[in-house]
Amino acid sequence: MNRHRLRKKLPLLGVLAWLAALLAGYVVGLAWFQAQIYPQYSFADLIVPRLIDATIVSWLIYFCSSIGSFLNVVAWRLPRGESIGGRSRCPRCACTLNSRDNVPVLGWISLGGRCRFCSLPISRRYPIVEALVGISLTVVGVCEIYSLSLPGQIMHWHGGPLWAPHVTPILLGILTYHAVLLSTLWGMALIRIDGARLPNGLTVFAALAAIVPMLAFPTLMIVPWQTTRPSLWSPHGLYFDAVMRVVTALVAAALFGRVLAKGLCPSADLKLNPLGSGTARLVDLIVMLSIPAILIGWQSMPALVIASAILAFLTRPLLNWIPINDGPKGQIAARGAMESFSFALPLATTLHLALWRMLWSDPYWPSDQSSRNVIIAAAAGVLLVPLFLRQRVAVAGPTPVAQDDADPQPAITESTAIESAGDSADELPQDHGDGESDHGDHRGQHSPGA
Repeated sequence: MNRHRLRKKLPLLGVLAWLAALLAGYVVGLAWFQAQIYPQYSFADLIVPRLIDATIVSWLIYFCSSIGSFLNVVAWRLPRGESIGGRSRCPRCACTLNSRDNVPVLGWISLGGRCRFCSLPISRRYPIVEALVGISLTVVGVCEIYSLSLPGQIMHWHGGPLWAPHVTPILLGILTYHAVLLSTLWGMALIRIDGARLPNGLTVFAALAAIVPMLAFPTLMIVPWQTTRPSLWSPHGLYFDAVMRVVTALVAAALFGRVLAKGLCPSADLKLNPLGSGTARLVDLIVMLSIPAILIGWQSMPALVIASAILAFLTRPLLNWIPINDGPKGQIAARGAMESFSFALPLATTLHLALWRMLWSDPYWPSDQSSRNVIIAAAAGVLLVPLFLRQRVAVAGPTPVAQDDADPQPAITESTAIESAGDSADELPQDHGDGESDHGDHRGQHSPGA
């Protein structure tokens, strides 16, 4: 019996051993290497700074992957009109999950991808999303805590072996603001890659979280709204500039969304068909583009859109590894260019926030530091995106429905019909985060990605 339990724990023990070796290698290896380069410092002097690094990264990964666990719940429940509160439990046997089973990624590995009580499979979507969101937010957190990424930030010296984070209340406020909006963008992406509309509640939350803090604390602007950076410009106390920053960002999001609609939402028509599915997709696209536009400013949005389009093409295989959540009535959406772009947008935003200072300093990257011609050229490049990132309109057909659904609904989708690499037919979606799913029995229903 003990041997059987040990065999089941081998994957978890292997991962823990690998993580411990990685952290130990960073602390000891980098301290030793720096001691050779800087003989004025002893190996013992450099152990503590590297331990601080390892502690910060470890805590960020755990906390940020927990946000990813919660976003799994958000992506499953909000499109179905369910509450995101409550404890996690298995949707099949209704047993409340143990706290240790909710540890991001490691809990799934410990369980062998199956419920502890009924032994039914838990979708691999959960650990994949937890890891992606955890790494994304951790990268941004480390870059901002160590004063590596924010443009115009007063740098503290951290080029030597004793470098350490320099945290201030203003920096913590900026980091929290960025983390909340990036998490919200990830939540929207997880909903959109399943072909579901963005819930009104999530859209309202995103608007309040993005606009209100910036209007109240203009320091969050980081960069101005003007095309060219004014001399000796500082965001502190510039409330009118904050209003203009938000307005110009929203206008840019609407403009670029309309340009991308030619490829991602070809049937969108705000005038003749305002309630159509294509128009709904366009509205969702503009809402998602508004978040990075407010975060980084309208000047850099053309480059971010192009980068997202390139990432959409490159990460398409990775996206197909994330099983598809079926719809409230058993509808299963195929994934196409719109879904790929929605998935790539938070990835591109993560990279921009992490490399912001370096990109901002580059005269060939559109920003308030570059020339107007660079911004115009990048904006013209966005016009080319619909030429290679296009959504095919599929013929409406019958939609897979649950066995107890007596009224099948036709599937109207603009997605390219693709075969998604999903879970086996008996693999059911299950809350594996900080919420509770109670979506009932799925017997006879197509499982995600099947």
